[in-house]
Amino acid sequence: MRVRPPRLLSSRSSRTLGLCLAVWGTHAQGQVSEKREPSPSASLSPFVFGNVDCPDPKTVQQAVLSLIPPERHTLLSRGVRVELEDLGESYRVTVWKEGASVKKSYSDPARECEGRARFAAVFTVLTLMPPELGAEPIVEPEPELKPAKPAPVPAPAPEPAPAHEPELRPLARLELSALYAYAPAILEAPSMHSFGAELRAALGRGALSGTLSVAYVTRSKFELDGVQGELSRIPLSVGLRLREDFEAWSVAADLGLLVVAERVHATNLLTTQARSSANFGLRGGVQVAHPFGPRFAPFVGAFVWFSPSPSELSALPQGVIGNLPYFWLGGAAGVSFGL
Repeated sequence: MRVRPPRLLSSRSSRTLGLCLAVWGTHAQGQVSEKREPSPSASLSPFVFGNVDCPDPKTVQQAVLSLIPPERHTLLSRGVRVELEDLGESYRVTVWKEGASVKKSYSDPARECEGRARFAAVFTVLTLMPPELGAEPIVEPEPELKPAKPAPVPAPAPEPAPAHEPELRPLARLELSALYAYAPAILEAPSMHSFGAELRAALGRGALSGTLSVAYVTRSKFELDGVQGELSRIPLSVGLRLREDFEAWSVAADLGLLVVAERVHATNLLTTQARSSANFGLRGGVQVAHPFGPRFAPFVGAFVWFSPSPSELSALPQGVIGNLPYFWLGGAAGVSFGL
């Protein structure tokens, strides 16, 4: 049994490469080559072309002729053409032979033109030598066929996990919040402010839902035309809410009808009589919530209460001294619970 070393190249390419390296090594080491008689290569037309200087086409052609025996130079005229391209940090060599081409690109950031010419010449000779330039084939014994390994049996694909249906939003939500309301002095209305709490219910899973709320606010003190008084209010509202959910936030806008139970009395008159009334108006507001799961969400909001026809304020002997506020502006903060 004969042990053969692993083949990196085919037998033809090995012999050709050995010839090229041996001849080129002789020139690279500065050894004196044997003298040859003039050959027909002196009159051989150029076959290396390219509008480049690195590598130089003439230098490449001379290197190719020095690597090929003189008796084989006549074969270079049989449709052989070499094209050189300078690509800056690399270069490309294209060898045409009988209408077919072989391309090879080399990296050379240092732009060593002599080295480029040597590599281009060796590549040209290796491309042209088998079999036109006389390399005799060597018959290798056929390798013994090894029994094919059985193909591995693919593992069964895991069954896809059952898709979970998205959890439905709660049908109803209860919102409990603390609020602050301020009434600016507009026309004949006095300035007031108060604190309170509000309970609101929102019914509906979609973007549009109905709302119902009741609030309690602390007594508001005021002074108008020398008369001091207190105002107690219980606002109630019913309306609609438009909600839009984002990745981490939920924004809602409310609009509804406002009904306010009011009670007002003077505090610095000798004789006073409390007066109760119901006032109608509109309520609007916006709310921003940050849900933690589908059922719990803290929120902050702003609102406005508008009364187009507020109740009048009167005292003796002055008579009518003004009216209750037209607008109440406020803010709220609280939590929402889904049911």
